[in-house]
Amino acid sequence: MGHECGGAPIYETANLIIHPFTDCDISRLADFGKPEIARMMLTLLSPWPEDNIREWVQKSVYKGYVGFRAGAYFQGRLAGFVGIGGDPVTVAYAVHPDFQGRGFGFEMMQGLAAWAFEHGDVEVIEADHFLDNPVSGRILRKCGFKEYGTEMGKSAARLEPGPLVLYRLTRQHFDALNKRATL
Repeated sequence: MGHECGGAPIYETANLIIHPFTDCDISRLADFGKPEIARMMLTLLSPWPEDNIREWVQKSVYKGYVGFRAGAYFQGRLAGFVGIGGDPVTVAYAVHPDFQGRGFGFEMMQGLAAWAFEHGDVEVIEADHFLDNPVSGRILRKCGFKEYGTEMGKSAARLEPGPLVLYRLTRQHFDALNKRATL
């Protein structure tokens, strides 16, 4: 079942439906321009103007393969978003403050990794988080990502570059973890 504005699911988790953004999401996406969210992302502005949101959405429309951003919907409401693309393949996600603390970040990332390894011809997925966002690190590690280093990163919503913690998840490790989880 899709979101009230439409959109065929890309994947589903226990609580969420992940599907392409619709025009109905533009005003809700503006909430992700709040400083506490935008500063943890590389490309979001704070505040996040509607024309910039539309451009951001249009740059990465789902076409059936790696290289998209999509909304995560809980009971028809935009609860967060995921993104995957690049070379190396990298993932990103954000959870709206109204939905934080419910395990949705883990669900979104676990589902995205499963989708990528099954449908995306992907062997390794990379991720990162700013050092001052330890919750994101806990989510990535819970999904099986392994830390492999640090570097400085820029965010459009930060005045100065900040340290990023870098992670990697291989198909082999993900499959082994999930096989164990289902035994």
